[in-house]
Formats: sequence, structure tokens, C-alpha cells
Amino acid sequence: MGAVMGGMKKGRVAQRNAADVAQMWTEINKLPPVEKTSEPSFQPVSTEWVTVRVFVSSTFDDFHSEREMLVKEVFPELREWCEARSMCLVECDLRWGIPEDTPSGKIFATCLGELDQCYQDTFGMPFMVVLLGDRAGWIPDIAEVPQEIVEVYDWINGMSVTGTEILHGAYRNCNPNAAFCLRDSSFVPQLPLQDLHRYQDKGCKALFMQSLKEQVCHRFPEEQIKHYECQVLGTDCTTGLEKVKLGFPGEFPLWILQFLKTRILKTFPGHSEVVTQGDKFSWEQSELAQHQLFLHQKKQLFLGRDLEIQRILEFLHMETNESAKQMSSLFQVISEPGLGKSSLLTACITRALQLPHSNVFYHFIGCCPSSVQLSNIVMRLCCHFMPAGPDREDILLKLGNCWRNEEMKDILQRVLQDTATLDDSPAFIFIDAVNQLSLRSDVSDLLSWLSTQDFLPLHYKCVISCTPTSALQNGPSPYCLDLDHLSLETAQSLAILYLSRYSKTLSSEQLHQLLQKSSSSNPLWLSLACEELRVFGVFEMLTKKIMGIPDTLQGLLGSIVQRLVEEDQSCRVKKLLCLVKCCQEGVAERDLQGAMSSLEGGVEIPTMYWAALRRTLRCLLRTSRDYRGRDTLSFFHSSVTKAVEQCLFNAENSPQLYLVSLADYYEYSCTDDATVVYQLPRLLQQATLNGRLVNFLRKDPRARAIQAHTRAQYLKALRCFHMCRDGFLRSPAMICGMCSMKTGAFGQLFLNKQSCVLCGGHVAIMGREAFLCPQHSRMGRTECLVCRSPIFGIPPPSPALLCHMCGFSETCIAMNV
Repeated sequence: MGAVMGGMKKGRVAQRNAADVAQMWTEINKLPPVEKTSEPSFQPVSTEWVTVRVFVSSTFDDFHSEREMLVKEVFPELREWCEARSMCLVECDLRWGIPEDTPSGKIFATCLGELDQCYQDTFGMPFMVVLLGDRAGWIPDIAEVPQEIVEVYDWINGMSVTGTEILHGAYRNCNPNAAFCLRDSSFVPQLPLQDLHRYQDKGCKALFMQSLKEQVCHRFPEEQIKHYECQVLGTDCTTGLEKVKLGFPGEFPLWILQFLKTRILKTFPGHSEVVTQGDKFSWEQSELAQHQLFLHQKKQLFLGRDLEIQRILEFLHMETNESAKQMSSLFQVISEPGLGKSSLLTACITRALQLPHSNVFYHFIGCCPSSVQLSNIVMRLCCHFMPAGPDREDILLKLGNCWRNEEMKDILQRVLQDTATLDDSPAFIFIDAVNQLSLRSDVSDLLSWLSTQDFLPLHYKCVISCTPTSALQNGPSPYCLDLDHLSLETAQSLAILYLSRYSKTLSSEQLHQLLQKSSSSNPLWLSLACEELRVFGVFEMLTKKIMGIPDTLQGLLGSIVQRLVEEDQSCRVKKLLCLVKCCQEGVAERDLQGAMSSLEGGVEIPTMYWAALRRTLRCLLRTSRDYRGRDTLSFFHSSVTKAVEQCLFNAENSPQLYLVSLADYYEYSCTDDATVVYQLPRLLQQATLNGRLVNFLRKDPRARAIQAHTRAQYLKALRCFHMCRDGFLRSPAMICGMCSMKTGAFGQLFLNKQSCVLCGGHVAIMGREAFLCPQHSRMGRTECLVCRSPIFGIPPPSPALLCHMCGFSETCIAMNV
């Protein structure tokens, strides 16, 4: 990493002799080990997939060939090997350039912050590939290093950035997961004279590099160190800049690969066997882990609300009888966004889990991408209350084939009633943020189910939270709690607690000014305001900053969005926020990187920039993982979505641009077919790219994985609205004899004559004849619906058919594209 910044940071490096270097290492060797990230007291259930991060540490220009070898040879094979064992490989390769005016503190924070992420995933022993040659890279003056970096990472004066990475990630802890690759200097005479300075330092820096390699060889065993040779092969111009191309013996990449495989298996012994399809666990373990993590995070800053908690617990303890059952099985927590509904439910869930002989299910809508689907809630409920086995797998299969919510309701009700007869202990169901379900119809359907008499068994209780506009209004009134704003005392305690976590304190006058804001009684507003104050760097202007904080939640979020966009010189913050806004249910990070690349003309986004983007937007984003271990990003609250829409979208910056970019990435670049069939149709529909949508559903082989009822829903909105029932002008749709015996015209695997001409579903019996309105048919002759050729009768044509779903609407079958 050091050489990237070496050309930018022109600060003078003090001349150091051998005695100075020896004294530096004496100080380093006195440092205590880096405090390891021990296993936290909170342990989510073990999931099928784990993330493996490998941090690459080296200077930049002189190790271009080695890093190319890692990216193009070692990591692709290692990724395939990891995926076969349910591990997701993430290489942290911060090798691209840094803007000219990047502050030193941000450089350190980015490099060491990525290394800290590796620390967390391996409990203090990050996987590292360290490449050392004859260049030290940037050795900052002590004035260039922020005091926070000195204190947090024990930075030693005279140490390079690359050396600091090595000390923090490997040296001080004698990390057995670090591979050290030391390059022999015998190739240097082969270098062109103009490139010699890129590969070899002189003077004090050469002395420093010699000492660094000596200390590494002295501290680490031989099996962690690889001495390798190379030779100059010529010039590499593939990047647009001329780079010296080095060649390596074949054993060099194989050594790195084998070292990483061995250490990964030592760190994750439960993933030593190749996972076949039959060995895989069901997905509910991964889903539960996301909700457990959300539960753990939300309860960290919860204060007060004792009366509200007591009221909900009293509801859970209430005896239920047949006559009062309809009134006492559902409890609603209602409030405007940001008043702490989720935090209140986490406190109640924590108490409920401590109750003896109780069965607690909880679901936080919005905590991960899949959580916003009603089908996901139903499937998780069935998995929670049913024992593992063939019966549960059969239920999940049936739910996967449901295309109407009413079908899911019947299945869920049977499961709840059947399991309740086997266990009469109390069962508590918590569902947070019902209003954030992906479809408005799903919100009303779920509330209708839960409020229907006899839907929940006698000893089951359900607590939900929602906004006033989504709350249950009709029918018998359930128990209801309208959540009030925080009291002044609670708001003051929350502000003090939040800032104290970062060793910051407001004066009594400043705290009074903050709490005088009318929105200070809103927990979300207050925590966001405290975060804005925490990152504000000019203490003398702090009071003025407090006075200028907008007094509404949307106003504050809008000001945060505007600040982040204005501070970003690359315009990528704005693009990323808009892309996430267009992916309302969250999206994998690598997909966002691909779409961002599409926005920028196909140029790959440097890892350094992406890491900085993610860190910049940390206050607005929620990072979770899907069942395959991939990092996903979404907004942490629905109010952020509104703020981004209000602040960033306008006539000059239309959502269409970002929807098309995402659609292009998924259709033409994404290699994950399961993600493509889930994301692409929705994006094409929202972007009104109707022709591409129909073409994808009917002609793309990947679309065959989409169920017929889902395909029908997408096509329903595009169908011609002219009626073709009896008594209206219409023409029968026909398929010529040749096309009727072929397959795939409508995106299906069946014969065209046996398939629904809209959704492609199999029409075995009870198929309805399809018709065209006068606008979409030729008067006087009949054309084949597939090949558009005139039909003359030989071979005999077949009538175009509709399945019972598509045939319910007696309209023309033509698509308005």
C-alpha cells in the first residue's frame, strides 16, 4: 500500500542510521500483542456459509505483477475451493490509487480499517499475504499521522504504512495466518534504467527494508515464509500504463494457494469437507442469524420505556379463553417512524426469551433483504414451529409453489393448529415493522390473518409494530399501544450514553440546546444528531453546529445525505445512494459494484474507493449477509429511502438511469442466475423496459427458473386491455403446425401447443382458447402467433391456449410493448 502514497505524500523523511532503526525495533518489540477480537458473548446460530477475507499487503508499483498473479490465478481457484466448502472468499486488495488530496488520517483509517474487518472475521488472526521487496513505500513524518492512529494502532515513528499493516495484522501477534513472500533482488539488473527507482530504495529506506525482512525471518517459522525469484519478461500495457512485467516459477502461486487453504481449514475446521447438495442445511439457520444479530444490535442503546414493556409483558401473561380469544391474541405497537418501535420490541423479546417454558418467534422486517417478503415470514414460522423432517420439507415445497396469499394463509394456519395440539406451552410471535413489507397488499393480508378469529391457536400471542397508516383499523380492536415520544430525562440519558461511547461530552448548555429541539424526543433523530456531532471536527463551532441541526427527522436525514454528497469529490456517494434506493429490498455488494461500473462506462471500481464509500455511508446503510455468505447493503431505515428520493432525484437525475444500469448489469454481466431471475424482471418492470422484460421472460434460458404464476404477474400489466369475450370482435389466436410441435416460444420446456401462450405454464386440461382483438389481428388472414407466417392449414394448426390463471381475464393476449 505504501508506494501508492509515496508519490503523493512528499513529506520529508528524516535520515535514519542503523542505530535509529535498531532503536525503532527495540520499541516495537516492547509493544504488547494486539488485543484479539475474542468470541463475543452474543453468538448467532451457526450458519451454513462463512466469509473468508484475505488481506494483501505490499507496496504498489513494484508488486504489480505479483498482485495480478494473485487476482487472476490464486484467488479464482481459492474462491472456487471455498465455495465448494460453503465459504465466501473476499480479497482485500487495496492496490489502486488514492486521490491527491486524501488526508493521511483517511489513508490510515481505510487501510487499517479493512484489516480490522479481517480481524473480526477470524477472532484476531487475519489471513494475510505480505509481499516484500526492496522498496519501503511511504514513511510518514510524525506530524502526518493523526493522534488517533498513534493511540489506537501504537504507531511507531519511522514505520512505513506497509510496515504498520504488517505490525498490526501479523508481527505483534505472531499471526500464523500470515504468508510472507520475500522477493529475491537478482532480477534488478534486468530492469530498464527508468524503472529502477520503482523497485529499489537507497539510503535510509533501504536500511529500513533490510531490517523489516530480517525481523520477519527472525520472528516467523520457515513454513510461513517463501523466498522466490523472478525475471523481467517485458512490458505490460493492459492497464493503459506501461508496467514492468515479471515472470515467476510455477511453484510460487501454488505455495500461496496451499498455505491459504491450510490456514483456512485450521481456522474453520467445520468447513473441511466439500458440501454437496444433499449435505446442505436448510436456509432457516442463516435467516435466524440475521434476526439474532439485529436483536443484539438494537438492544445496545435502549433506555426507558418501562411502562410500555410492562404493558406488553402483561399481555403475554394474560390468560386466554375461548370467549375472549379474538380480542386477546394480537397486540399492536403503533408510532410514526423513528420513535423506537423496533427497540421496544427487542426489549420485550429479550424478556420473553427468559420466560420458562415459552416458545418465542421473532421477525424484524427490513433486517435483511429476504425479510420484507410475506412468504419469508410464513416459511420461517413454519420452520420454527415444525420439527425438522420430511413433513417440514413438504410444507416448504408447497409454500414455494403458492401464487396467492390465501394459499399461504391456509397452509400456515394448519401448521400452527397442528403443532399447537402437540405442545400446549405458551407461544409468542413478534413481527416488527409490518408496514415495510414489500407489497401493500401483503401488509393488509398479514394483519387480516392475525386478527381473524381462530387463526392463532388458543395459547398463542402475537405482538406486531407498524406505522399509523398501516395499523389495523377495521373489525374488532386489538390491544394497542400508541408509542409516545421520549421523556426529557430519557432523551438526555440517551444523548449522554451515545456520545460517551466515543469519549465525547457536551457542556450542559450544549446539551440543553440539543434537547430544546422539538424532535429530540424522537430516538432516531436524537441518535442521528449525536452521530453528526460526533463526526464534527471543530470544537469551537460545536454550539453553532447544534443550533443548525434540522428539527425534523426527514430534514436531518436530508442534511446528512447532502453533506455526504457534497464532501465526495468523485460523485460516487450520490450514485451508490441512488442505486441502493432502486434496490428497495437490499442487494449484494458485488452487484452494486457491477452496476456502478456500468454507470461509469464499464470501468472497474477500485477496491480502495469501494471500501471508502462503504465507510462513508456507514451511518445510512445496513450491512447483512444472505444465505450464501455474500455481503448485502440496504438502508437501515425506511426514512432514509424517502430522504434520498427527495434530495437526489430530480429531472436531471432520474431514477431511470440507475434502474437501467442495474438491469444492464444483471442481464449482461451477472453470473449468478438465481439473483438474475429474482432482480432483473422487477428492475425492467420499474424502468418500463417492457420489450426487454417480455424478451427476457420468453427467450432467456435463465427465466425458466421463474415460476409460471410469477411470470404471469409480470406479463399481466403489459397485456392488451381490449375485451375478447363472447359478443366482442375478436379473432382466435393460432399456432401453425410447424411451431406447435416446437418448444420455448413462451419461455417453457413443453410443446408450444400444450403451453400457455402468456406465462408458458403447461396446459394439460381445462385450457382456455386465446383471442386477439381487431387491433392486434390481421383482417382476412390468420397468422401464426409464434413465427408470424400466414397459416394455410397444412400441417393443421393448433389453437393458442391460456392456463386457468391467465385465462381468467378475457382480454386480448397481445403485449403492449
